Amino acid sequence: MNNEPICAIATPSGSSALGIIRISGQDLSTVTEKVFSRTFEDRKATLVNICEEKDILDQSIVIYYKSPRSYTGEDMIEIICHGNHVVMNSILNFLVKNGARSANPGEFSERAFFNNKLNLAQAEAVADLISASDKKAVKAAQNSLCGKFVNEINLLAQDILSLRAEVESVINFPEDDDVPDVSIGNIKKKIDKTLSLLSDVIKNSKEGATLNQRKIYAFAGKPNSGKSSLINCLLRKNASIVSSHAGTTRDVLEYELNINDKIVNIVDTAGIHDTSDDVEKEGISRAIKSIASADKVFYIVDDSQGITDADKNFIKTYQIEKYVVLFNKIDLTGKEPIIDNRNNKYVYVSAKESLGIDLIKQIIEEDFSSEVVSENTYLARRRHLELLNKGRLHLEESKRNIIKGTFDFSAEELRLAHVALSSILGQNSKEDLLDEIFNSFCIGK
Repeated sequence: MNNEPICAIATPSGSSALGIIRISGQDLSTVTEKVFSRTFEDRKATLVNICEEKDILDQSIVIYYKSPRSYTGEDMIEIICHGNHVVMNSILNFLVKNGARSANPGEFSERAFFNNKLNLAQAEAVADLISASDKKAVKAAQNSLCGKFVNEINLLAQDILSLRAEVESVINFPEDDDVPDVSIGNIKKKIDKTLSLLSDVIKNSKEGATLNQRKIYAFAGKPNSGKSSLINCLLRKNASIVSSHAGTTRDVLEYELNINDKIVNIVDTAGIHDTSDDVEKEGISRAIKSIASADKVFYIVDDSQGITDADKNFIKTYQIEKYVVLFNKIDLTGKEPIIDNRNNKYVYVSAKESLGIDLIKQIIEEDFSSEVVSENTYLARRRHLELLNKGRLHLEESKRNIIKGTFDFSAEELRLAHVALSSILGQNSKEDLLDEIFNSFCIGK
């Protein structure tokens, strides 16, 4: 790993009261002498003018963290400046001119990993915490970052190592040709206990993996049913083009919606209808793919026309199980905005008069409230689940070999189980995997 000084803006783009620029490197003395013309005390906030020749770039607070007591384990500096992007970029360019390099995505966390300040699961939890879409996801990410997930993995790995030592002692130091049944029985019991603990971790990780995925709601229906108008009402802005002409939406348009600190993705799809237009056909094809991958579909119907056999056949043909039918344009039919008590999948709304929009938000919120998340849930990733399940398969195979009396094969399966679990923490990770993980981080983290 290269320890040359790196720098990056650590706060989101755009203007704000404050912005943070980070610098990290094995030795920052060259950079600090040129940029600040002074040295700093460890962990002490200092007010300084950052000057390029005679021009003051900004008056900022500088905090120096001496290695190894820093996020990356290297010397680190955080510059807290005014959050104007012109100011921050001026300081960043000045740092680059004086010996620092612009950081790659996730390079600060990557250095923390290589300097043993974070294991790989904790580094991933940092990125997941930043992108968490609701409070439950935040809590699960904090569980991973604070070490609950790591502690569970370490305990399981230690149990597997102990089992492996016991099995190999049977192989290497037998007192006679026959292994006592009591020894076989004890090993089987210990494997069963480890499998039970591993199953609990997998269960909690599956819950966390679900939280790690932002929910997607697709709005579908025939042309002119009011999909785009309803989305505009939800977003409270004219995000999608609205027109009386059929086929206005020809592509899949995705928007981010925040409902009481729950962030979801809203997808506006092309109107479903028969057409000879190649562009519209492609739009409809993309719409169908988006509908298939959505967590829930809001199927829009013109209430003045009612739900037709074609609408019902579409839902049935594409096996849409989680859906709500929104009967739009009740301003034309004189109905009230309600959720139908007889069929709670039928909701009556009006985009034109903004009636029943809160009912759509209520339905989305209920999807979150129905999720029960335990105190031990970790914000796991697909990679973690694959390795946990791989470890379980090797443990089960080890037990089968114990029963058959093939102890050498059992010991090898235990070794592979240990490799699978330790890979979660990055102990056996290849360079391309690390590149893939850290490149998905935001710059400055």
